[in-house]
Amino acid sequence: MHWKFRNLLDGLYQIIDIYRNYLVLLGLILLSVFLLQSNENPQLTYIRQRVIFIAALLSNHTGDLSAAIESARDRNLLRQENIELAKRNIVLEDAYLENVKLRQMLKFSARFPLQTIPAQIIFKSPNPKFSTLTLNKGSRDGVRKRQSVITDKGLVGLIVAVSEDYSECQILLDQTFRAAAKIQRTRLNGIVFWQGQPNEVGFYGVLKNLDVRVGDVILTSDYSEFFLPNFCIGVVSGINNEIAGIFKDIRVQTAVDFNRLEEVFIVTDTSKTASSRSGFENVFLGEQ
Repeated sequence: MHWKFRNLLDGLYQIIDIYRNYLVLLGLILLSVFLLQSNENPQLTYIRQRVIFIAALLSNHTGDLSAAIESARDRNLLRQENIELAKRNIVLEDAYLENVKLRQMLKFSARFPLQTIPAQIIFKSPNPKFSTLTLNKGSRDGVRKRQSVITDKGLVGLIVAVSEDYSECQILLDQTFRAAAKIQRTRLNGIVFWQGQPNEVGFYGVLKNLDVRVGDVILTSDYSEFFLPNFCIGVVSGINNEIAGIFKDIRVQTAVDFNRLEEVFIVTDTSKTASSRSGFENVFLGEQ
């Protein structure tokens, strides 16, 4: 027992010998702090107060810095959550709009008396001289050349080329497009053609002394070579009699908005029986 105690003392003496300089410095620092605290000298009291004030100030700023870091972290988390919520809202909104669009298409298909094939537009030709749409349905689906392409609003164009899985539709807004048409109210006949304006065609062949009004509905006529009668083309948006010649200058706003077009119907039924009957055009005009 005595031997163990002696070894302990020897180890303690060795530690003191090794760190004696640091121990002396620590003792002097503690003595200085004690003397500063107990000394009532005005200069030392002022220094002591300044040191305490600075320490408190640093402590406050450290707390503010911590709070700022924590606040920035919270803001980043909230920003990330807002981004995720915005992405989810976009997906849900797209799904909702797609659902509404499909419901409208199904409703139109149910009340439309002719056989149709629904198709999606997968490409729009950028060539302004030959405006076409590439559709995702072809000959294996029953698509043939010269079949009409429509939406629930009205006429889009005509199938001009077909492969097994795809087809090409020439639209109304094409430089070479022509279609025989008539005014629904008066049954006056004319020719529809594109004049270079977006979502607008011209209606040519009506004499200046005949009755045409803004708002008149333009339909395909029985004289059309490729189109069935009574497909809605658009509505008269402007009339100008102050031009040379004997015919009016009539502008027609197309029923279809070609800038927002995504889905169409290809009319595979070429029988004129249903489309020639009275009131057929009402399926495009929103009437049941």
